Amino acid sequence: MRNLIAVLVCAMAPSAVSVEAAQVTRQGTTVTVRGLIGSGDDLAFEQAAPQGSYRTVVLSSPGAGEGGLPAAIAMARSIRAAGASTVVNASGSLCGSACTLLFAAGAQRYYVGGERIVEGVRAKGQSGLGFHQARSPRGTAQMASVYSEMGASAGADLSSRSPFETLYYVSGATALSTGIATSLKRP
Repeated sequence: MRNLIAVLVCAMAPSAVSVEAAQVTRQGTTVTVRGLIGSGDDLAFEQAAPQGSYRTVVLSSPGAGEGGLPAAIAMARSIRAAGASTVVNASGSLCGSACTLLFAAGAQRYYVGGERIVEGVRAKGQSGLGFHQARSPRGTAQMASVYSEMGASAGADLSSRSPFETLYYVSGATALSTGIATSLKRP
């Protein structure tokens, strides 16, 4: 009986609950996604921003946490289906890893201030669009497939330039020339 109680207490402890969750908010026709994308965040996204209720998605996320890639893929598909535009402020926000899938889903993709980003592999956590391989070859293949589905197949090539531990930050010029971004100016 004691062992059963100990198991129940451990299962109910806060550490057993995923703390990886993006903050999804909507103001008017603009949705903002901030923070690490976790399992179930696609449902939170749909609840905060039902299809057809938004036109712009502002992104500031380091990507997906453990188990969050399927949620990021579902969110990207929702953005694409809505025909919404995506925005990353390269001067103050990071859109890294799986967040780049959401960015690539935009009908119009605004990489505001991207001309100030110096291209190359650097530590995670800096501002701009940052690509890398996923934790696993399967995850990397899934991401490549989604980039292609979103019409931004260059994302797969950019992801191949950095291992999971770092990010390959892209300059505004590269983002435009590869089709990852459609503009470096505010919408």
